[in-house]
Order: sequence, then structure tokens, then C-alpha cells
Amino acid sequence: MPFTVNVQHLELEGQEYQGSIPVDDLDLDSIDDLICPLSSLDYRLTVEKHETNLLVQGEIRQIFACECSRCLKKFELPVVIPGWSGFVALEGEESLPVNNDMVDLTTVLREDILLALPQHPVCGQACRGLGSKVAEIREPHDAEDLKGSSPWIALDHLNLEKDKD
Repeated sequence: MPFTVNVQHLELEGQEYQGSIPVDDLDLDSIDDLICPLSSLDYRLTVEKHETNLLVQGEIRQIFACECSRCLKKFELPVVIPGWSGFVALEGEESLPVNNDMVDLTTVLREDILLALPQHPVCGQACRGLGSKVAEIREPHDAEDLKGSSPWIALDHLNLEKDKD
């Protein structure tokens, strides 16, 4: 069920709203391969009308299942925006449509949750990535280790000073 507000009820004073928007109503399926919504978007908001705009303030939260971009470990990421606020135009170029005095604020909440998500989710600051689980590659230390493996070995033995004579 989308989050809709009756503009007529806001004429005299602001209203408080609390509820959840199901994942299906948020259209979050195509966010990212590493991020998937686990819960509905929960909100606790106050909406006030100021002339031809709505001021929306409060808290929004949602939990996502993520895959670490470094080590591919799965983890849960709670996204909580405690001091969230939005200014929604009811008229003009960037306004939301008003149908039968109702305004759907779902897209406004959805956009800010998306902006709060990391571009590359990481399971923690201490994550060292896949490199910590993969065997280290042995680096060669001298020309003997490289013997026969590189055509550039001959250049290491080239003495240009000797060839000038």
C-alpha cells in the first residue's frame, strides 16, 4: 500500500503518519546485484502544508540483504534516516500529481532510501576482501627464478657501456 496523504486534511494543521510500504510497492527489484530489500520501508512522519508545498519530516528505515563487494559474504544492512525531511511541491514543474486531494509520497521516500544505499556494500571496515582467502602469488626474487619464463631476461644482462667500444 503506497504512502498517500490527503491534502485537505493538512489545511489547518500538520498530521502524523506511521506505517510501512511493502517492498512490492517500492519497485526496488533492479537496484543492484549486490543489494536486495529484505523488509518493507517503515516510516514515522509529520506532514505539514505550506502554501503549495508539503514539508515532510521524521524517520524512515528499511533493511537490505547485501553481498560484500570485497569478500562476497552476505550480510544485512539496516538503512535508517532518523532526521529525514523532504520538501514536496504540489504545483509547478517538479510537482507530484494530486488526484482527488490525495498525494502519493512513496516515490519521495523511495528515492531517499536509494540515495542512502552504498554504491559498493562492504560487510565491515575490517574486511580484507577475497585476497585474504586466496593463496598468495609467489613473487620471483632474482633472475634464476625467472629463467626461461620471460623474453625480457636478456635485457637484464645487457651491458650498454661495454657495447660502445
